[in-house]
Amino acid sequence: MIRTKKKRNLKSDNKAFSFSHQAMGTFFEVFIAGQSQDYSRNAAAAFFQEIDRLEGFFSRFDDRSEISRINRLKPGEVLPVGFETYECLKLSFGLMVETGGAFNINFRAIKNRLVAGGWGGAYNGKKDYELQSELEAAVIKAIKPKEENEGEKQEKDDKEDKKNKAGKDKIKSKKKIPAASAWNVPLKSGPESSVAQTPGVIGTNVRTELETYLEFFPLELMEQGGGYLLVRLDVPGAGLDLDLGAIGKGLALGKAAALFSDWEIEDFLVNAGGSTVYGCGPKPWPVAVGGGFDFFKPGKIYLKNRALSGSGHEVKGEHIFDPREERQQSRHLAAWVSHPSAAWADALSTAFMVMSLDEIKSYCRARPEVWTLIISRDKKSHLYNQMDFFETGG
Repeated sequence: MIRTKKKRNLKSDNKAFSFSHQAMGTFFEVFIAGQSQDYSRNAAAAFFQEIDRLEGFFSRFDDRSEISRINRLKPGEVLPVGFETYECLKLSFGLMVETGGAFNINFRAIKNRLVAGGWGGAYNGKKDYELQSELEAAVIKAIKPKEENEGEKQEKDDKEDKKNKAGKDKIKSKKKIPAASAWNVPLKSGPESSVAQTPGVIGTNVRTELETYLEFFPLELMEQGGGYLLVRLDVPGAGLDLDLGAIGKGLALGKAAALFSDWEIEDFLVNAGGSTVYGCGPKPWPVAVGGGFDFFKPGKIYLKNRALSGSGHEVKGEHIFDPREERQQSRHLAAWVSHPSAAWADALSTAFMVMSLDEIKSYCRARPEVWTLIISRDKKSHLYNQMDFFETGG
């Protein structure tokens, strides 16, 4: 849980007016500094209106939303979608690949598969265990680090061959993070407009090892002439039950905050239910981080054109599903991630909850813009990419 201070005390040298609004199953807050109260109220109303509009695309509880309509697709069916939905799906797919499957908006389908006992018995004439063995082999091959020498590579290949021959009832992906470039999915990380910039169309000219993940994210994303954006359920028999709970609020927060530029408002903090916040302005906004545990003294992070998102058990209990281990248990007690993009921070805080510390360390080493604080189950804190905008709790 991320905590912000109330009203005008956020910045001692400048008044800040606060406004709140219920949407997406939580409360959104806006703090605006340097403007009159009436002007701030009108700008906040525009912000909340945009949040409501995006909820109409992303909500899985609204039968009319595009996400709900996608979840009802039958194999081979095509659905036109808006840019916002398409952007969210594309970014979600790219982040799933980049985190080695730790982030997956289709995790509910995996849970449903476990209850039902499989994806439906067969796919392209192959039984579940045969398909799973092939998929596991493809994942392992795709995510192996390039720096392995030939001897190590051959030794690992031999071990994996033995495993694949045995066949398994579950896929448990190896705890390695694939480099985005190796998948031909270069992710552009930066301001909130960032999306997974895949050359061409996912599902046509970009397949190779990415095909492996289609069993878990079985949508083909298509961009046609004239700006038409389409999605198609691409894998017969695969489960589909998309849930944007781990990225939708962050994406909506960033997109709605972008509207403040039209109002010439440059000093603000926006908050999505205490789980994701984004601060912008000439001076940083202070936000408490690391709270909720009696054994860990919270610190303070200063957000200037950055977002912070937190995931953990202190509010909802053990609620995070691990799509790779296929279990309702995370590796860590809590994870906080700061990133220039609210959508990225939102998604990564969830992914890091089920990734190993070695994976997180490797990921943060590759992406210096990602700041992370992890509270592991042994009640120890782990900080990656230390930056000057963070103060420890002492």
